[in-house]
Amino acid sequence: MAAKGIDAEVDYYDLLGIQITSTEKEITKAYRVKALAVHPDKNPSPDAATLFHTLSEAYEVLKDVQAKAAYDKLYRARLDRKKKQMEMDSKRRKAQEELESRENAAKRTKTDLSEAEAQYKKELARLREEGAKRRQEDWKTEEVVPEMPETTELDCALKIKWKRKKHAFTEESIKELLNTIGKVDTIAFSEKKKGSALVVFKTVVDAHAIMTNKDTNQSLALFESIDWATGKEPAIVGRLNADYQKQQAARQAHYANDTRQTIPTGKPLFSAGSQSSFFRNISASAIKLSSNGPKLSDKDYETITLMQLRNSEREKTLRKLKEGGQ
Repeated sequence: MAAKGIDAEVDYYDLLGIQITSTEKEITKAYRVKALAVHPDKNPSPDAATLFHTLSEAYEVLKDVQAKAAYDKLYRARLDRKKKQMEMDSKRRKAQEELESRENAAKRTKTDLSEAEAQYKKELARLREEGAKRRQEDWKTEEVVPEMPETTELDCALKIKWKRKKHAFTEESIKELLNTIGKVDTIAFSEKKKGSALVVFKTVVDAHAIMTNKDTNQSLALFESIDWATGKEPAIVGRLNADYQKQQAARQAHYANDTRQTIPTGKPLFSAGSQSSFFRNISASAIKLSSNGPKLSDKDYETITLMQLRNSEREKTLRKLKEGGQ
């Protein structure tokens, strides 16, 4: 009868507060103590009757040898299942923890990469900003390049003097003489100073041609002096002279540093197909203007180019004169 009332899911030993190895005497003593505490007549708790009934059931099973053996068998099986379940739960928990750990590590790596990329972009933006600031500061500290002044009529004018006792020049004779070198626009004789006149040329190039040829052209040797009307050369001519001097200095430095030996070829220096004209010697780099001077308009650039051609022609004439003198 007792075996039929066995409830394997209830831990009778825990309910009585004893061990599975306890003797029958220890089981009876434990039951009496517990029963006295939970008896409905002495315990006002609403669960006292149910607890007393379960306690009595446990005592009836455990004091019967056969019932106890059957219960113990179920009890041990339940403990084994519980142990295996706990072990399984432990493995599952460990696997779950490892999975979560790997996921967290992957998230941290992704986060670190994102932070590193964000930091890189931030530093790149900072460097670009600093570079832009430095360039802006450099632009602010750069020297302001003045614009080339417009060519005026005075820039095209020359003041000439001659000795009246030797030459009786007229407006027509002076114009005819000078037109072979530079085209004359107007001539005005000085009323105060005899033997002098102000000559206005068509362009500053024409006036510059007279100035560059006054020491080599025999026709111009008839004049005692030829000078710019304003007493100083126009700005565009000063620019030409400055650039020309820089080109000459650069050319001399180039040849001074050129240590290559010249090997005779047996051919004439200027053959028919060599195109040795001074136009060939004036390359694009020869007329390249300095970037440190005033800014030039297209018209000024053309004027300076023509002046440089005039200078080159003048140098060629001087070389010929020197060669003829030798």
